[in-house]
Amino acid sequence: MKPTSLFILEPPYTMARRLMDQPPALGSVALLDAVVDRPTTNDVKGQMDQAPWCPLCLLADTESGMRSQRRLPRTCVVFGLDEGDGASGILKAVSSRPRPTPSDLVDWIVRRARVPAMARTLSDLFSRPVFKRNEAGFLPYAVREQMRQLGEWSALEWQRAAMLAELAADRSLLNRTMSSEDESSVELRGTMRDLLGVAEREFHNRYGWEWVLEASLRRSGFFERSTRGVRPLRTATVPPMESWGQAVGGEAFGAHLATA
Repeated sequence: MKPTSLFILEPPYTMARRLMDQPPALGSVALLDAVVDRPTTNDVKGQMDQAPWCPLCLLADTESGMRSQRRLPRTCVVFGLDEGDGASGILKAVSSRPRPTPSDLVDWIVRRARVPAMARTLSDLFSRPVFKRNEAGFLPYAVREQMRQLGEWSALEWQRAAMLAELAADRSLLNRTMSSEDESSVELRGTMRDLLGVAEREFHNRYGWEWVLEASLRRSGFFERSTRGVRPLRTATVPPMESWGQAVGGEAFGAHLATA
């Protein structure tokens, strides 16, 4: 598989672009052709690393046998695309993925931030109830110092980020949270603004949960403090294709209107 074989469907999900150098917008979905050349599990994992904050949607043929392939937490499969409603099928597949476990969230963060030694701490943090603010202040000094590897956020703020990622993965719960006026829903909507700097409607209109963790790393100041150097990603428009069914890896696939 070529490193540039991915295409990106960006909010508001009306156009697919080849992944080049421009970073995909938060909430984008990465598309990988699995019709002409069926990828191996290693291929899929390698492609996920090309755009780590994007869910990876494999575009497959019903005869490909991919239904029996083990699903990875960050992937989904779409069998055939209706040209007039292609984006809708992709977004439905993304939102139908199983809700991420604490282990899925931990794995994403430690891989993206390259901090494998933090896996146990984050796992403990995401598996317990959210701290009250005064409780977080009594965490051991070693834990608080370890959390600083992820920026300026405290353990409490990372717990809330994980909670928002889980919410983003559950569209039914997210819809109820957006419309409810109960205390917990109002508080969650406030957390979207305060923690991520994202309006509640904008949060709702983005798909996937990976983007929430990416936004958290950015808001926490991780990238400003990090010396690891994360490769920038940019996108470029390519010539329009005739239909969603054409090979993604071919030059014919490019900017294309879709209906969500």
